[in-house]
Amino acid sequence: MPAAACPNCQAVFKNSSAVLKHMNHRYTSCHLWFTNPPQQSPLHSQSPLETHAPPRSYHFPNAGHVFDSGPGFLGWFHNDKDAGARSSNPYYPFLSKGEWEIAGFFTRCGLSMKQIDEFLSLSLITGLALSFHCARTLCGKVELLPSGPPWKSTTVSIPGYATKDPLVLYYRDPMECIEFLMKNPLFSGKIQYQPRQDFDVSGDRTYGDWITSDGAWDLQCRLPSHSTLLGITLSSDKTRLSAMTGDRVAHPLLITLANIDSSVRSSISSHAFSLLALLPVPKFVGVKKGLHGVIENRLTHSCLDFITHPLKIASQDGAWLSDYAGNTRFCFTPLVAYIVDTPEATALTGVAGKTSHLTMATFREFGDPIRHQPRTAASILTSLNTLASEFDPSQVATYTSNAKALFRLNGVNLPFWRDWFLPDGTLPNPHQIFPIEILHHLHKSFWDHDVKWVIRAVGDLELDLRFTLIQPRNGYRHFSSGISSLKQVTGREHRDIQRYLLALIPPNTDERFVLCIRALLDLRYFSQLHQVTQRDLQAISSALELFHTYKQVIIDLGLRLGKAGPMDHFQIPKLELLQSITACIQWSGTLPQWSADITERLHIVYIKTPRENTNGRDYPPQICRNLDRQEKCRYFDLATRLEEVISAVPGFPNRDDDPDWVFNQVDDDNDWKQDFPDHNPSPFPRTFATPTTAFHLNNRANLSRSTIEEVSVQFEIPDLLQATHDFFEHFLHNQNTRMIAGRRGPGWDVAIPFKEVRVWHSVRVQTYSQLSSGVAPPQKLFALPPGEEWPNGRCDTAIFSHDAIAGPLQPPPGLDGFFVGQIRTIFHPLWDLQTKLPLYLAYVERFDVVPQADLPRGQRLAPDLIWGMYILRRACRSDGSPMGAVIPLYHLRQPVQLVPKFGAKADPNLTSRTSFNASRDFYLNHYFDKEDFFYMRDSLAT
Repeated sequence: MPAAACPNCQAVFKNSSAVLKHMNHRYTSCHLWFTNPPQQSPLHSQSPLETHAPPRSYHFPNAGHVFDSGPGFLGWFHNDKDAGARSSNPYYPFLSKGEWEIAGFFTRCGLSMKQIDEFLSLSLITGLALSFHCARTLCGKVELLPSGPPWKSTTVSIPGYATKDPLVLYYRDPMECIEFLMKNPLFSGKIQYQPRQDFDVSGDRTYGDWITSDGAWDLQCRLPSHSTLLGITLSSDKTRLSAMTGDRVAHPLLITLANIDSSVRSSISSHAFSLLALLPVPKFVGVKKGLHGVIENRLTHSCLDFITHPLKIASQDGAWLSDYAGNTRFCFTPLVAYIVDTPEATALTGVAGKTSHLTMATFREFGDPIRHQPRTAASILTSLNTLASEFDPSQVATYTSNAKALFRLNGVNLPFWRDWFLPDGTLPNPHQIFPIEILHHLHKSFWDHDVKWVIRAVGDLELDLRFTLIQPRNGYRHFSSGISSLKQVTGREHRDIQRYLLALIPPNTDERFVLCIRALLDLRYFSQLHQVTQRDLQAISSALELFHTYKQVIIDLGLRLGKAGPMDHFQIPKLELLQSITACIQWSGTLPQWSADITERLHIVYIKTPRENTNGRDYPPQICRNLDRQEKCRYFDLATRLEEVISAVPGFPNRDDDPDWVFNQVDDDNDWKQDFPDHNPSPFPRTFATPTTAFHLNNRANLSRSTIEEVSVQFEIPDLLQATHDFFEHFLHNQNTRMIAGRRGPGWDVAIPFKEVRVWHSVRVQTYSQLSSGVAPPQKLFALPPGEEWPNGRCDTAIFSHDAIAGPLQPPPGLDGFFVGQIRTIFHPLWDLQTKLPLYLAYVERFDVVPQADLPRGQRLAPDLIWGMYILRRACRSDGSPMGAVIPLYHLRQPVQLVPKFGAKADPNLTSRTSFNASRDFYLNHYFDKEDFFYMRDSLAT
């Protein structure tokens, strides 16, 4: 008889009788095919997750117009003085590609000149006949490479005030820097030249990158038609060069374009920020301590005024600039953002200490529950004109004292932004160009105030104990020694502590205080969204209002302490800045793009690492020279690689006819490659996806062949066999819906359609990101058996959906249609027959939502009214055993963390390995991860 195939699963059998036997087998889904043919399911698809539909957008008409074609990136490369020599040797001044690769490695690896000399003197290397035989010769050849914006220097001073050393300003032309950013081919498609307004499906305005903000739209309205708006973004901050000894300090000034996608700007490797200048850090001789800061601020403003002068001209008159493909635009360069911490923002604005640089509030008004009048450029300049008419700015002491007393200004008479005009005469307002900075204004404020309040309310020993008892999660910080004694805490620790703090506050704590901490946490989490809607803006305002409603309890409990003892006020500068968050998002876009995380990291890349390669004296010029060489090598490498692409493509068109062809061709090649199917696809793929979640298991199982009985004993799951039997019985009648409930089936004498299983101890899960478009980072969930290190096993928790296909994407109120479960084991049956049953199963134990007695009937399955988190309890059977069942692994939707409710006092006999199984009730801690927070938001009480 000829071979035949099953009409349902397409499995091939030797004859039709074998097909009928297969279709009539009770443990295959094919026996129901005649009466209920199942639809093709996407649950086992190996294709990537589908992307969300883009929001509706309206672009500013006629903005970003291309007028002509000019020199692009390759045009810059071929216009170099040595372009002729490279016609025969594209790697000139190096002899070959191999020699250039060696030279490029030396410029990137950070070796000292002495170490390079030692390496080049090795007998094996000398046999290569390199054209350079020492570090000095190598540096000389690097200097011959095509150059970007060159470094310059000039001597600066403040008349009448002597300094210990001459003050030298090292800088580059900012117009050349931004044009070089535009010419970078790696930013192809990543620079937006048209402001736009985005709307979600409900018609509400959404805010993302700066180009989608009200500020970008408003500035474009002030420019001539068909012109291009380039948002200049600056950042500066002092950084210490010497460690342990000495007082060497650098003051770098960085520049970038707000038009570049924030995902690119936030990447260190993209080099989207350029070092524009090294501002001098003066040491004055014979100057009173009180005036030193004033004179230094004047010097900083004077240097910034000098450096940014070309940008000011282009902001008012426009300038012709071309991008990587040679597209020429008529560009205007207003200052749209200056990323700094609070002290430097105050100095750059020109206001005195204990004064808001964003509003007209003074220190006595920092704790007010309202936003005060925004601080404008006109108000500051009016005050400066009044001061200048009555007091001589050269008399620094008199001028400064009156500036502080009369107008709360810091004594700077010529702020650098005073003449940064647009064509219509508009000036940048301080409340618009200094965005809320997440690292200092939110995270550091959390450590300085919120954490200190909780430590005093709970007690340092008790809070430390609670932190140590939390079960660790892979990839997340675990505070094994508590937090009260932490030193040199960074933004990373600030974020990690935020994950746990609210869930660890004891239940006997004053509820008004808990509401204050919860409100500030909500505000911080909503402020970190990469796409903000009107609903999110309202949530930020409501959280801040809730804090101000109950903040008095912090003083009443004696938690607001200073160096001199208890304080009866909230004169906290960063607290006043929170009032400007919503206005900042609307004007400048979402806050993560303005975080100083990236600029602080760049201080290491651009300043501290190059300093290590200096001779220890006169750092600035050596740092500039080092960075210049690195930049030359980076762009030379990029240009030669592009030339290789061009030479490798037969019939490549003239680059002058289509300078953008090579970059489009690379994208087309990538798309072309994706059309090929995977070779030799595995019959049991370890990576698969549902419409909402992607899964990956290790190619090799931890237990390759074990019986269900063996797994049941090793993992201490007594009813695993019965649960597996029940799964197959129910799955045949309802393939997509699974609930962990009901009476258990028969005992050990049940039959299942396989004898052995493969078992995995972990699974990687990836979901859509709730913060931005795209996917979230993958997370690893464990399902380890009991052992010496983990007496009860290491089993992580997640949210599961009852319906694998038709259920909602996110949990509704009360978690209706979803449940929280603990993954005890993950396994794959070794089938004796062809089947379309799920490949990967999991034994999961269920947790139930504890009803809130204070709420009306029908609404009690809600989060705790004070903590704002669901309280869960282990679901148990009548005999007290955990309520567990076998379900398909693809029902998993989102990893979550459960924090045990330790009561008024935590048990010191517990450990992080035993606390979870020793607890009955838990908080569903949606603050553990920002992805969890926004995944759960629809199910939480407002």
